[in-house]
Amino acid sequence: MDVPAISVPELFDQVVKKYGNKTALIFYGKKISYVKLKELADRFAAALADLGVKKGDTVALYLLNCPQYVIAYFAALKIGAKVTPVSPVYTSHEIKHQIQDSDATTVVCQDILYSNVEKTGISLKNVILTGIADYLPPSKGF
Repeated sequence: MDVPAISVPELFDQVVKKYGNKTALIFYGKKISYVKLKELADRFAAALADLGVKKGDTVALYLLNCPQYVIAYFAALKIGAKVTPVSPVYTSHEIKHQIQDSDATTVVCQDILYSNVEKTGISLKNVILTGIADYLPPSKGF
């Protein structure tokens, strides 16, 4: 198997060029194309950079299985940050250990999970909250 010697963000950009308007994600029936996913990831990468996240920093993703996870993952990689995924079933003690062990200074968190982050007592540079309803189709958002 020939594995290209390129980064994941570069590979993602190649896939976007190749598949553009084809569906990249389906979340409760709502479809997101590769082009739209790239746009969202690029915008979030710029937002992370504006918050001071830089190459070599660690971003913790404490999210459910949702489009925001994919967006935040590619955004962090695009700016050269490392990603540490935090399981949504972790207790605050486990979250604290993972954040400290990974040296994460930024957490992207589902709003319904935030109380677990708050209970860790850790001082973080950035906590970015998102809601599951942000990408639900209108009929499911209620």
